[in-house]
Amino acid sequence: MNTKFNCIFSALIIAATTAAPASAEIATEGEWGKVQFYGSLRALVTKEKEQESDVADGISRIGIKGYVNLSDEWKGTYQLEGRIVLDDGVINSDASDYHKRITFVGLKNKEVGEIRLGKQYSPHYLWTVLPIDITFHNPRHYNIRWNASENSSIREANSVAYFSPSYNGLSFGVLAEIDGNDTQSSGVDSYNIAAKYKTGAWQLGVSYFDRSDDLRINDVIKPDADTLAAALQYKADNHKVVLRYQNEDVSDGTEFNTIGFYYSYTLESGITPQFRIYNLDNGIIKGNQIAIGATKKFNKYGEVFIEYTDYDDEAAQLKNRDDDITVGVKISF
Repeated sequence: MNTKFNCIFSALIIAATTAAPASAEIATEGEWGKVQFYGSLRALVTKEKEQESDVADGISRIGIKGYVNLSDEWKGTYQLEGRIVLDDGVINSDASDYHKRITFVGLKNKEVGEIRLGKQYSPHYLWTVLPIDITFHNPRHYNIRWNASENSSIREANSVAYFSPSYNGLSFGVLAEIDGNDTQSSGVDSYNIAAKYKTGAWQLGVSYFDRSDDLRINDVIKPDADTLAAALQYKADNHKVVLRYQNEDVSDGTEFNTIGFYYSYTLESGITPQFRIYNLDNGIIKGNQIAIGATKKFNKYGEVFIEYTDYDDEAAQLKNRDDDITVGVKISF
């Protein structure tokens, strides 16, 4: 199945790049619609405390996205995105959710909104996690428990989602995951209700995520869990500030509270110093993860970065991680 997917994916990439004009954006557009080939390639050198240095991939990906015009009011939308592992030189090398990324089709109307079917980002991730999630590049620290609910995935497979238009800055989204292949479950395996309000430099996202059945994530059955999250973001005058809170109540009796804070400022030189701290409380142990770094952005196509992540003793115990330093380069198109 993975081989067949890789062949189809490669053929679509070749078709898109052959049809695209020689321009900064690898895309072609006409009365029929638009198709765009895009990618983000991220290579790292990382050194963890008391470990050897390692050349690694920073979750590189390539994809195709676009729309077709169905009528004056309606568009058919689509996105197909796969993982590239730069250090190994392979595409979609793993069968886990971590490597299978985005595959959806949808219908969109400016007045009605958009409905999507397939594997996609949830409103929970887009509006309460994303503002603080991609601020640093080493995937070792993307751990779901710090950034999202470990009892949900970043991208939801077998899902149907609806995203509303913006009503004076207010938008809402709903998602339901329905996995008919799991004999342990019936009906809706999980659902997400979220809202986003944006005014000027401010954005607030709130989300409720419920999984009431035994949903499988990376072939592991997860316990029932209810997750509440909120993220407040301010972005203006080269400043970016994010404050995030999440509460996760798991049916096995554990409860997790996470507070995250992020700040960055972009200098005229294109260098952006940044700072992030997460505090995790599982009712027994409280731990902090602190990251500092700097990114030098040449333009929208390329940047280099350096970052240091520190775990206190409690966080190291909770996450089985240790302090490390990372340098790398990111090329986007």
